[in-house]
Amino acid sequence: MNTNKIFARAFNFFRHWKVRENRVTLIEKLDTGGVGSLFDIQKECERRGLPLSFHVIRHSDYEVSLRNLPGLFALFTKKAYYMATSAHIFLNDNFMPMAYMDIAPETTVVQLWHGMGSFKKFGGSTDLEPELLAELKQVNENVTHILASSEHIRENYAEAFCVPEGKVLAIGCPQADYYFRKHNVQAIRERLEQQFPQLKGRKLALYAPTFRDDEQRDRELLSHFDFERFERECGDEYCLAVRLHPQIQSSKVPEQVPNLTGWPDVRELLLATDLLIADYSSIAVEYSLLERPILLYAFDKKWYLDQDRGFYYDYEETAPGPILTTMDDLCASVRQQSWDIGKVRAFARLHNDYFDSQSARRVAEFYFPPGCMGAEDAPEGAGTFANEENQRKEKIQNMKIIAGLGNPTDKYKGTRHNVGFMAIDKLSEALGIAVNQHKHKAMTGSGFIAGQRVLLMKPLTYMNLSGESIRAAADFYKVEPEDILIIYDDISLDPGMLRIRKKGSAGGHNGIKSIISHLGCDTFPRIRVGIGGEKHPGQDLADYVLGHFSGEEKEKLDEALENVVKAAELIAMDEIDEAMNRYSVGKKKRAKKNEEV
Repeated sequence: MNTNKIFARAFNFFRHWKVRENRVTLIEKLDTGGVGSLFDIQKECERRGLPLSFHVIRHSDYEVSLRNLPGLFALFTKKAYYMATSAHIFLNDNFMPMAYMDIAPETTVVQLWHGMGSFKKFGGSTDLEPELLAELKQVNENVTHILASSEHIRENYAEAFCVPEGKVLAIGCPQADYYFRKHNVQAIRERLEQQFPQLKGRKLALYAPTFRDDEQRDRELLSHFDFERFERECGDEYCLAVRLHPQIQSSKVPEQVPNLTGWPDVRELLLATDLLIADYSSIAVEYSLLERPILLYAFDKKWYLDQDRGFYYDYEETAPGPILTTMDDLCASVRQQSWDIGKVRAFARLHNDYFDSQSARRVAEFYFPPGCMGAEDAPEGAGTFANEENQRKEKIQNMKIIAGLGNPTDKYKGTRHNVGFMAIDKLSEALGIAVNQHKHKAMTGSGFIAGQRVLLMKPLTYMNLSGESIRAAADFYKVEPEDILIIYDDISLDPGMLRIRKKGSAGGHNGIKSIISHLGCDTFPRIRVGIGGEKHPGQDLADYVLGHFSGEEKEKLDEALENVVKAAELIAMDEIDEAMNRYSVGKKKRAKKNEEV
């Protein structure tokens, strides 16, 4: 029984009725128990007093059984009618009947997606069967917008949903608002302890593995976790509980282990969790918002990484915590507390742009502006989002590029000529922007500086051909030369000195010559970092710049790179004059220094 096509036929029949401006359908394809982004938007609209009528299609409505005959009848009649006549439709998963639906042009369809960020690949980013891929494309032709939690992941979502990037809006994930509000965590703990007394007096370690797209492996999943050993070695401090992914139906949780799979709101569980043990699941993205310890128990890492699904970013480089493949390592890490909150923060910032409780407001106000449908008394602060969004979109559309020049491969790592790469590494660390995507003949990473979208770049073309990479990125993002900041080495400046200029000639630097040649102008800002230490008698200039810094020079360089970060942030915010006043010095040539001696 193909319920997808039957429901689509019913929908298309009811399309002859008029679309109602105040009617909204929520499609809970992935059962969340009435919580999550779909219902957070409903609550926000109700809070704002909007006269909307909400109707819900749940996953359970699709159950084909005798006991659900009334539900199926309601699905193909009443619910199909409500959906066909809704002005707004919100989804939390791909809804395959939409591939065969004739949706009204005045109806807005919004995909909220149930997972945050873009950790492991899904949908069109994976090796789908041709028929399923074609159906997915048909579904998303009917989708107006897909909402994402970060500008970083818009391109990934466009690929996953088989849509142009322009359909993906990074205005936040409403279900994340929960983590930035005040909650009575003690009350949540007490409810958990009442149901699972073994939690009393101990911290909660939650093991939350994801599915493997392989029924046999899903069935054997928990057999790879030694629950008795964890209790024996770590049980004095931690009580281990399990929450399985909804798609894992066949794996059995041991009786002595608290099974939290059925707990209605995963956000409550995460709020009460002291340590998350994940593997490849996007649950780590949500938990990272709390900036608490994360360990990744990836006992089948080699097998998983060899599969077609894969990850959007390098799994090992961007992981929010240690990746452990054995119970020996896992138990030792728990006992020794060998997690890294810095990695957790960087992971959170890779997948999220908004660290507030306002995403539901942003979404509600985007689709239901103040004053719509007679809602005169909007809450305080409503209406500000339209202006904020216009300003934000302008900054996003005007991408700025920050590129550091150098030579790729480990051979040149840490050399004087690679100080531009070192500066990008420092910016990456300071801004929480992972530079791990291979694009435009460079390693790149995108993020924000004070709301301004920026692309960090390390060209892989080798120094003398840097212009090829810079031009490719500038053309792709339509960036003017004035919005391209280049950071590079300058042998005429002493170590630790910076010189900042709005434009200028190459000054004999081959990387800058290449950029000027490819851009056709020299009107791009630049930060020159001094590398002019003492050469040995008879030492060739090329050998010198490809050599490493001395100990004393490294100390000066570290301070200089800290200032590069601050200066680059100011320049990204159109404050180059301020950056020059604070951090730039006049050229101090070696010859002048020798004269003073």
